[in-house]
Amino acid sequence: MSKTLSGGMQTTVAGSVHPLWWTVKFTRRDAVVLRFVGGDKSLTISGDLYDAAPGFDVSSLTCSAGFDVDTATLTVMTNDDMVKADFLTGRWDGCRVDFNQVDWSNTANGFIPWPFYRVANVEAVEGGFALELRDGRQLWRRDYTLSTGKTCRNRLGDARCGVNLATFTHAFTVTSVASRAEFTASALAQAADYFSEGYVVFTSGFYAGLKVMVIDHDTGGVIKLGESLIEDITIGATGNITAGCLKRIEDCATKFSNILNMRAPGLHAGTAAELVGA
Repeated sequence: MSKTLSGGMQTTVAGSVHPLWWTVKFTRRDAVVLRFVGGDKSLTISGDLYDAAPGFDVSSLTCSAGFDVDTATLTVMTNDDMVKADFLTGRWDGCRVDFNQVDWSNTANGFIPWPFYRVANVEAVEGGFALELRDGRQLWRRDYTLSTGKTCRNRLGDARCGVNLATFTHAFTVTSVASRAEFTASALAQAADYFSEGYVVFTSGFYAGLKVMVIDHDTGGVIKLGESLIEDITIGATGNITAGCLKRIEDCATKFSNILNMRAPGLHAGTAAELVGA
């Protein structure tokens, strides 16, 4: 999509001197937004503050024509805004990165926009982290065709599935900890495997806001996570846990009462109706 520059910005670009600074806006998946400017003072642009305190420099950002995906590496130093734990716990994975250029002498002229990027990989380096960026054209290379298999092709809670996940989400408190990937939670009296393939979102403590997949659930509220966390899970930490779906007919029919929406080979409206006695 093409964007039109403001009249003031067109004049700036056409002139012999371009007092342009780079700006970057990070929009993480947990809705945290951070804005920085590559200059020696902070700027307010369209009501948003772009902080110059961390400082950064963009020297090798390019934009190619056609459908090739541009990549770039951005090194950031950890500080009060760029917290080390946020990188290590995955809060920066898939983060949207918007680069723009701005006339620092007259921010009312607006931006020169560049294509947006996504953080594809995060790697620890001395003093901070290196973010591997891929531009938005990477989305065009994804395979969006429907696949087939022995089990349901829907994702629990998506538009095709239609299950209201709020009904199957339960609050808990950590009562004991076996490891950084296993804990026992109170108020979870569901049968084994009820939460397997679901996910946990912590609401307090070091991991507040972090979403982690549940790989196994045993009776008594024993939860095993799909990954070992970087810090200990603390007793008393709270969160919400959402039921998982193993994509079998018995799950869809009995657990979620949703067999009419199940998408599996050989299952259609007629056979689904027979399963529910309709």
